[in-house]
Amino acid sequence: MRKRCYDILTLSFFMVLCTTVLSQNLVHNGSFEDFVECPIKMSNLNRDAEYWNAPTLGTTDYFNECSRTKLGIPMNFKGKQEAFEGSAYAGLYLFAPKDYREYIQVALTETLQKGHRYQLSLSLSLAEKSDGAVMDMGAVFSEKPLTVHTKRQLSNSALASKNIKATHAKQFTSSGFYDDKKEWMQISLEIVAKGFENHLILGNFKSNGGTNYLNYKEASGKTEGYSYYYIDDVSLNYIGPDYQPNEVYVLDHVNFNFDRFDLQPKAKQSLKDVYSYLKKNPDLKVSISGHTDDLGSDEYNDVLSRQRASTVAKYLIALGLDRQRIESKGYGNKIPVDSALTDKARRKNRRVEFVMTKFEDDN
Repeated sequence: MRKRCYDILTLSFFMVLCTTVLSQNLVHNGSFEDFVECPIKMSNLNRDAEYWNAPTLGTTDYFNECSRTKLGIPMNFKGKQEAFEGSAYAGLYLFAPKDYREYIQVALTETLQKGHRYQLSLSLSLAEKSDGAVMDMGAVFSEKPLTVHTKRQLSNSALASKNIKATHAKQFTSSGFYDDKKEWMQISLEIVAKGFENHLILGNFKSNGGTNYLNYKEASGKTEGYSYYYIDDVSLNYIGPDYQPNEVYVLDHVNFNFDRFDLQPKAKQSLKDVYSYLKKNPDLKVSISGHTDDLGSDEYNDVLSRQRASTVAKYLIALGLDRQRIESKGYGNKIPVDSALTDKARRKNRRVEFVMTKFEDDN
């Protein structure tokens, strides 16, 4: 191979992590450990818990081991429960007579990125003194903090009337009623961000009539009881991009040294995101294409582009992707994205791209 003018060639690869760390929780004070005052009075979340507040007139509670009142841990006015972790948690009604509801709201550490996927998870436990259990809990994301003067459920129509950008309520995945009064239950959901989400609101956004409610006291003739839950360990984490079929994506942070084809750590993380998405979507296959700038001979560029596209493909296969779901090609400098003869244009043209399409298994 003929030597080129650059010792280091950078291939751009669309990477949606940006500066976000995969393990970073985007919820402020997700375990409720940070507090302003040790809780003394009920209905105290707005005053005592850092970052958290109630977006409605519902009187959400804050519990902490430091309290010597009915807001302590493990014993409190709703029963006995240790914290899932640490020494604090929140408490709220997900079901109550006359559609009374309580919610908790928190600012996120950063605005969610449009078209990116996130996983929201939390732990909850049904309070011992509850009359029944529900299997309906949801999440709403908004651009600005909500302030709604109601004690009833926050329906989608009520959210729309506030003239604040907000998502429709999305339900947590449930295989049954949240009915465990002893152990903490872990629930989660995934979202694709719209790009305006700065705040998170949690609670039951359904009316009593629309809520799946398991009544423990039917024999007493009590039709509308109370379902009170403790909540802890709220976490929102970045998963990866929401790739669309038949769209061309350019890979970022895939750096190759001169005459070398080994992937750097940032490149490997980018490819792990691609693999993760393909693993969750078995009906998709991927085509990898390598490209170079105009420096060097056509023969050199053709070989170089094929080898680097092949390196990317081999790494995805090593991660576990079926060979039938991937192909790679090199196009040398035949398909530039910028035809200007400048260093900036050449950096753009030194790239690896991929396209996902529907995969049909012939077997």
